[in-house]
Amino acid sequence: MNIHLRGLVAYNMLRKRISCLSNLRRLDGIKTDCYEMVSQFVGENETFLGGVQLFFLGLGKNVIVLSGGTWRVVGWCLVKWLCPFARCKMVAVDFILSRPQGWKERFIAQFKGLMIRQVDVFILHFKDASEYEKTYSIPASKCIFIPFKVNYWEVLPPEGQLSLGEEYVFTAGRSYRDYPTFIEAMRQVGYPGLFLYEDLALHKQAGSEVDLTNLPRNLNAAKNVGEQSWVEYIRRAKIVVVPLLPSTMYAPGLSLYLMAMALNKCVIVTEGLATKGMLTDEAVSVSPENPGAMAEAIKRVWENEEFRKRTAESGRRYAVRCGGEARLLADIVNVCGDLLSRGTAASPNPIDN
Repeated sequence: MNIHLRGLVAYNMLRKRISCLSNLRRLDGIKTDCYEMVSQFVGENETFLGGVQLFFLGLGKNVIVLSGGTWRVVGWCLVKWLCPFARCKMVAVDFILSRPQGWKERFIAQFKGLMIRQVDVFILHFKDASEYEKTYSIPASKCIFIPFKVNYWEVLPPEGQLSLGEEYVFTAGRSYRDYPTFIEAMRQVGYPGLFLYEDLALHKQAGSEVDLTNLPRNLNAAKNVGEQSWVEYIRRAKIVVVPLLPSTMYAPGLSLYLMAMALNKCVIVTEGLATKGMLTDEAVSVSPENPGAMAEAIKRVWENEEFRKRTAESGRRYAVRCGGEARLLADIVNVCGDLLSRGTAASPNPIDN
């Protein structure tokens, strides 16, 4: 065995292997400088009972990594509460909680808050977790910010082929979108627009109100046939708008604005958790539920080419720093490894503006 090969073998042996259960399909085999993830995929049974079953499947594993799936995490936590000496750790990724409305939801929130104290680390894609702490008593020390990824990063067109034209103002997305404000803003500006919508029942389920009977003449609507179709729609857009409701406790809209930035488009986004502490000159922020402010922002971006291009270039640099799924999974592996090795974890390689 030559010296180079021996060195490579020794380097790989220095990595600490992490035994894991996860609902992230591509987590298995991810290697970082210090860790290697050996992960078993556990499917998408996102129920309370699924969490109970997961506890027993995880006996003998180092860590469980669950993305989303609130009730599955709660189910695991209940059994961990009853069996506190079990060593397996829990890392909850993109853990989405809602603000309780009414006494029933407040009671459920109290139960969830009690149970999820068993979670070791919450990986969030937004920086301000104060509402989670206030409503669910999740301590800030357990919350780690990891930037979200650019979807389809690996298959996006090369930089020289990012734009197909600049034809319209574009918006899309399902979760907690403030489409009434966007529609009224478009009515005020008169520029051509395209609204990519999904099944109306899905919009309603995700907290977005959609009324296709109230569109101004300059705003066309097209039904979405899959998130990957966003790429072509965004490439032809002049501006991408991400109108968000202010009542959320997490940050919707990240997927759309990161993809738009990666495609070198100027983004207008509602101020909130999706922007706080993360965006400055990478996008144009507007106050929530304010059609006039959104209309003024659209006018400025549409008419001022220099400003539009400067903002788009800044957003593009931010999206490049965020990268794709490989970076996100590597960050998750490093958090898990640090948690197991040191008992604590910190945000790996933070992407600051």
